[in-house]
Amino acid sequence: MSGCSCRRNMWFVYNKAMWLLSPAFFTYGLKRILDGTRISALYDWTGRYPREWAKSEGKPRIWVHAVSVGEVIAASSVVAAIKRKFPNSWLLLTTVTETGMRTAKQRIRDAEEFAFLPFDITPFPKWAMERVKPDVLILTETELWGNLMHEAKEIGAKIALVNGRISDVTFARAQTPLGKRVYGWLLSHLDICLMRSELDAERILKMGVAPERVKVVGDIKLDQPQVNLSESVKAYLRSELGLFRDHLLFVAGSTHEGEEETILRVYKRLNGFIPELRLLLAPRHLERVESVMATVRSSGLTPVRRSTCAGKPLRQNEVIVLDTIGELAKLYALAAIAFVGGSLIQRGGHNIMEPVLHGVPVLFGPHIDNFRPHAELLLREKVGFKVRDENELAETAYKLLTSEPLRRTIAWQAEQLLTQHRGASERVVNAVSELLGC
Repeated sequence: MSGCSCRRNMWFVYNKAMWLLSPAFFTYGLKRILDGTRISALYDWTGRYPREWAKSEGKPRIWVHAVSVGEVIAASSVVAAIKRKFPNSWLLLTTVTETGMRTAKQRIRDAEEFAFLPFDITPFPKWAMERVKPDVLILTETELWGNLMHEAKEIGAKIALVNGRISDVTFARAQTPLGKRVYGWLLSHLDICLMRSELDAERILKMGVAPERVKVVGDIKLDQPQVNLSESVKAYLRSELGLFRDHLLFVAGSTHEGEEETILRVYKRLNGFIPELRLLLAPRHLERVESVMATVRSSGLTPVRRSTCAGKPLRQNEVIVLDTIGELAKLYALAAIAFVGGSLIQRGGHNIMEPVLHGVPVLFGPHIDNFRPHAELLLREKVGFKVRDENELAETAYKLLTSEPLRRTIAWQAEQLLTQHRGASERVVNAVSELLGC
């Protein structure tokens, strides 16, 4: 889709659609505030950031957007690389979720400001742009907000898509007559598309982006140093969770409704053969903790909140339910094996790389569309294992749990894999630097 008139027409249609959806946006905001989000978030959602930001010193001015926890963690390496390249830059990091905001403030020390992304309803993105005045807007993965990008172009900002990801669902939508027009308009705003894999690059090219605007730079989620918690830290955490030296921990992270029941049945089956096995369940959304604890009880086991763990020995019939924020990535280090949820049900999966950063074998279900390139890579390198159902999960878990040499080999393979993919964040920043003419 090209031409000023076509872009204006699509912008008009998009705005009409956003205003029709505005009750849903405001209902979402109200629910967030009732659930505990600070009431000043209303200023963020309506684009009324502090006016002083426009006068803040620092060049270039950079706006990085990462939707939630996984994207924020990945963006942290890019922000660090930006600050190395541009030590005098001014940087705003926006996110959508409350957990994403908390993670950003914990992990990204270099950003000058943090805020929630404004609702993509005119005039909120316009007001935000007037206050931020970015030289470049960096969007991660699939965060293509039409009004935000339109207003960025209106003030002359460059726009970069980083860690670009085109899922199976998005690609299929983009092939429909309406999808071609909508995605053609959205993608026309992007000055450069820095894709995470060859597959994603091929897809975005087929969606109409010019080849000179597409680069494969690697996956910033793989551009992370292998996480090596000291033995003393591991020992402290194990003691706090009530784990003895011979206990094997099975961590099931980012689980959804319909997956915990399967995990619990598998755990009970494995426990009959491996009595030293213990389970930690980490639901994707903390508001489900009570529901997950009820599910544990109904399975005949006893739930124990992570926040109440104080060193009491964890018994065979007890299951830890993670009810704290930002701890899952660290607790994977204690695992003998890990399962990452959103994959046994049709949710597209979650960050299957987090356990790999600790050298831990990772299992996941067949519904892994959001992390398909990662899954293919881990399967090829024999670091990850796809399981179709409860029986395959039990069988694969048993094989891994009963072979320490196999787990050690996988840890070594994980380290080699991460070494091969380092440098993606630096390549991103170099491409952004070229875009800015710096």
